[in-house]
Amino acid sequence: MSLWTPLLPTAMVGTERQPGALPDWPGEIGALVSQATATNETAAARLLRAAAVLAPCLSAGARGREWASALPACSPEDHRPVPPAALQPLLHWALHEGPARLHQQVCTLLADHGYRLPPALLPQALELGRRSVALRPSLLKALGERGLWLASQREDWRYAAGASGDEPQDSHWTEGTLDQRRAFLRQARQTDPAAGRERLARSLPELPAKERADLLAVLAVGIGPDDEPLLERCRADRSREVRELAARLLMQLPGAAHTARAQARLAALLHAPSGATGGRWLLDAPTESAPDWEADQIVTTRPQHDSLGERAWWLYQLVRQVPVAWWERHTGMGVEALLTWASRTEWAEALSRGWFDALAATREPSWAQAMLAGRRHDQAGALPPMSPQSAQLLQWLPQDQRERHWQRHVEQAQLPLVVLLSACLDGARLGLPLSQAVTQLVLSRARDGKLKDDFGARPLLPEFCAVIHPDSLDAFASVAQIQRDGETASHADAMHAITQVAALRRAFFHLPRLPSRTP
Repeated sequence: MSLWTPLLPTAMVGTERQPGALPDWPGEIGALVSQATATNETAAARLLRAAAVLAPCLSAGARGREWASALPACSPEDHRPVPPAALQPLLHWALHEGPARLHQQVCTLLADHGYRLPPALLPQALELGRRSVALRPSLLKALGERGLWLASQREDWRYAAGASGDEPQDSHWTEGTLDQRRAFLRQARQTDPAAGRERLARSLPELPAKERADLLAVLAVGIGPDDEPLLERCRADRSREVRELAARLLMQLPGAAHTARAQARLAALLHAPSGATGGRWLLDAPTESAPDWEADQIVTTRPQHDSLGERAWWLYQLVRQVPVAWWERHTGMGVEALLTWASRTEWAEALSRGWFDALAATREPSWAQAMLAGRRHDQAGALPPMSPQSAQLLQWLPQDQRERHWQRHVEQAQLPLVVLLSACLDGARLGLPLSQAVTQLVLSRARDGKLKDDFGARPLLPEFCAVIHPDSLDAFASVAQIQRDGETASHADAMHAITQVAALRRAFFHLPRLPSRTP
């Protein structure tokens, strides 16, 4: 900064407010500045000429750190080609300026078509992967051998070092990052669940709590009865997160002892007069805690500010440890009938909260759908506002069911556009009906001039363009052609991004798929 210091006062306030001769610099740099500014141009032009001399002088004088160690080995040869030259400017825009949703698509599509990322984009791609864990599985497949080699040269890119993206190596478990260990364990559970479980069991005592929870969650892949002893040990872990995760995983094992005890406790509280079913069941909450509850992670002391009373608090904790499907088997009632029955008991809140927590472990779509449908419409038939619980229930539904739900909201147009766009971005690719419905809504907002002032929705439009169904892409991209008076620069940027995303996606439509090649 020392070379710039004499020039800064004038550059900051402008030559009109601070006229006068340029400052002098010593030595050869000063002579070069004098030569470049010895013109009859304006003071502003001479200042810019001086800056043009100083900038390369500063760069030329920079020195890197001395390299004391041996030079790294050369990168292995890449066996996949880079995409055609015509596509590369769009790829450069996508990784440097495009929406995050597009990064994953670019990497996935390149790999699926048999290509790798161009070398010039590798540093930016690795930096994006450093910041986004979600991007890494797709990125690893598109890096190519040079990209994987480059990742090994910097510590903050080592999440990709030596990874192939397809076949995790044994060294990834012993020396790799958490992402690599997770990928290795997932692969092991898919091919040999017992070997994966034993490797995890040996490593758990040495890991911090966060990593124990993160890797234990992978046990859901190929989970079976043989996993029960390890999960039982994890229920005594010193980390609450690990203990709760182990209990949720046990709920996925039919016949698990922990779940069987929870079911027995609930069965003792349910009574059917004269053995009748069909909604005539009676439920009573516990009147006192039991000595064995603490060993099964049931907290007897009700939190001070919880809305449930003491007995309801106990009941809620018993309910949350039992898979929701058990209620159907035990009572003979269907999901809708159970929800209606629960709403008429004095323990409605405890049951609702407990079922919601249990559903988080087992994810039965029929229960999620029924609990969503149980939210009553008003007399005009309007859908009620979304609650955080309803939003979570939607995540447990298959994508086609989620999209049908959101399409009803789009058609009623009662929610803000930013909410609808955010909801539609929870899938990798939207179906055609929802894509068409949202496209028509966005185009309508653009034509009536409301879109340019919707500061919440506008940044999401390029993201939405990245996931919209291909048959709606052209119609949605036409929003960028609708001109309105008073458009701001940020609005123009968003419209340009839509145009670029659409152009990139169209280019991939025509990108030939290369045959797989064996190195």
